[in-house]
Amino acid sequence: MIETLYRTDTPEKGRSEFYVLVLTARPASQGRVYTFMEEHGYWDGRLERMLHEVVSISAEGDLSQEQARTMYDASRKRLAQRGFVHSFVRGCRSKGPHTDQPSELETASA
Repeated sequence: MIETLYRTDTPEKGRSEFYVLVLTARPASQGRVYTFMEEHGYWDGRLERMLHEVVSISAEGDLSQEQARTMYDASRKRLAQRGFVHSFVRGCRSKGPHTDQPSELETASA
């Protein structure tokens, strides 16, 4: 699952601050393990370009689906409290603030 969160419902390409939340599953010797990543993108007026930084990533350990989902939900809630409530998910586009029902997990192939 890849979800991009903005403060505005009409983000300006290359200018609007955003966060990308990524939650994926990958095959492992004992079934599947999960990875969570949070990326922050913002406009730097001094450099006159977008900057991207990975704020949080959990790919080293063997996260369970529940652990990864807890991390995802905590980030989503924290960002919503900061005003990042407009959600864009690949394949669909909401016209209003997001609900607490994110889409299904994507599975990474080996």
